[in-house]
Amino acid sequence: MTTFGRRPGPSRGPRMIPAGVPRHPFTGDRAGRPALTLVRGRDPYGSPVDLRTLTRSPMPGDVRGALVTSVDRVPGGRFQAVWLPVSAPVRIPLGEIVLSWTGAREDLVYVTARLGLAAGPVPLAVWPGLGGDWCDTVRPTVVEVRELHAALRLATAALDCRADQPGAGTTGTEGAGNPDLFPGA
Repeated sequence: MTTFGRRPGPSRGPRMIPAGVPRHPFTGDRAGRPALTLVRGRDPYGSPVDLRTLTRSPMPGDVRGALVTSVDRVPGGRFQAVWLPVSAPVRIPLGEIVLSWTGAREDLVYVTARLGLAAGPVPLAVWPGLGGDWCDTVRPTVVEVRELHAALRLATAALDCRADQPGAGTTGTEGAGNPDLFPGA
């Protein structure tokens, strides 16, 4: 690898760096494994875990649901959550989604999703009879709503920034004060 650097010494041109040990050694084939799974000693109340490991059993009695921390668009991809304890504040963070589930019938669950907005949490979606690994069923809704909320937050920030600039309210109204240009004004 050739780099151009400023190191002390007589030479100021390109220098060759010998190929050494890679910075991030290969850790084996990770395809097919979730990015992070619930293992002994891992705290699902404090650090994100793969949602698939949480949905295999009923929700504990001391939680309100699972707060989604990250989700990939692709089925089978990363879908991480952390338990939201009952003792935590009722308010869901803005733009975040909480999933909760209860047993409906044999091997079926009733899944609900709530979205945190400024006015408070609002119901987002309900899936009344999901069976098996239902993560990929709820994934499209969660991904789209998270991306939509991020886009709206960006648009709001851009409008707020534009409104704070001097002369921001006059765009598109040039000549509005001249009655000859706008006879009905």
